[in-house]
Amino acid sequence: MSDLASSRPSPDEPSDRALDAGAAGGHAPWTAEPWTTDPWQIGAGQAAPGQLGAGQDGDAYATDPLADVIADLAELAELADLADPAAAAAAAEAAAEARAAPVDDVEPTARTISALLADATTSPAELADAVAWCYDDEALPLLLPLIHHADPRVRRAVAQALPSVLGEASPDDTVRALLVLSNDPDDDVRDWACFALGTQLSEVDAPVLREALLVRLDDPHDDTRCEALLGLARRRDERILPVLQERLARVNVFSLEIDAAGALGHPSLHTLVRGHLSGWDDDVVARVCAALRLTDPDGVGDDLLDGLAEWFAGGAPHASDEDRYWWSVTLQLLEHAEYRAPEIAEQVHARLAGEARATSLMLGSRLAQLAGDHGWWRWSPTY
Repeated sequence: MSDLASSRPSPDEPSDRALDAGAAGGHAPWTAEPWTTDPWQIGAGQAAPGQLGAGQDGDAYATDPLADVIADLAELAELADLADPAAAAAAAEAAAEARAAPVDDVEPTARTISALLADATTSPAELADAVAWCYDDEALPLLLPLIHHADPRVRRAVAQALPSVLGEASPDDTVRALLVLSNDPDDDVRDWACFALGTQLSEVDAPVLREALLVRLDDPHDDTRCEALLGLARRRDERILPVLQERLARVNVFSLEIDAAGALGHPSLHTLVRGHLSGWDDDVVARVCAALRLTDPDGVGDDLLDGLAEWFAGGAPHASDEDRYWWSVTLQLLEHAEYRAPEIAEQVHARLAGEARATSLMLGSRLAQLAGDHGWWRWSPTY
């Protein structure tokens, strides 16, 4: 069996499907109405998942939406030059610094992004590079309008960055932006948007989000299709069960399809997963084994539960110790199926009966905390 493991492009990898800088744009500006109120009203002129928006059929758009922003900033700079030459000089210097500073050396901030947007000579590649590596929460309002940027490299960077700049803000605007990007004409943009919606924001759930991912199950782009499948599996949406059964019955499968089987955890998938145990690269083997355990109708395995109990009984060694094998296996399982934490925690707790110190360590562990997040009654924040 060949390893068809899905791989997302690195943020600095240029898209080979990049559109000409003047060939896209002209979407309606970003609007902030709640995405949970009316599922398919994603802003005037914006396309719902599975539909092409105005102009997305290949016609050239009239304008670059950034042009108005740049023009406004240029006008403000001109006024500042008349009123305060020092302020204008400082703005120019900030733009120069933003352009000159290597992204690898200086993490881009909201100020960096703002300066690049204000500079009419900023290339799409420069802007995309800065956006992709931005983790500054204050940059969120600057990135949201860029979902309509003319260049797909910028839109892809926005899809990559939005979960990283969300911070403590409500996810509504971010999810709505990613819903738009999940329907982008560019493969890589859709891929990153589905990864963000499906995995990075997997704690967010709503019918409109699920429907957007469901539409992408038939996407012609392999990675996009698989990320959408995994996102629905993480939400335990059983509408994907027949899809997984059909895909896992094939000779060649993608590693993300195996991950999705593990995340859904349906016992009917166990034999199908078992049929794909060999032929994977080393970095995928642990994920396949995790999916096998998660779909096992008999549970995750006594060897795992016994091993975890012994680990806590031995003092729960630090992560660098060799004895953490079963803990590592557990973390791999919970990576895609965190909701299984109460089941695992309860069975380990039972194995530690009468061992006060080990039980205390277990109740204060990350496993117990995750189990508590999913309703395990034994966990308390006081541990």
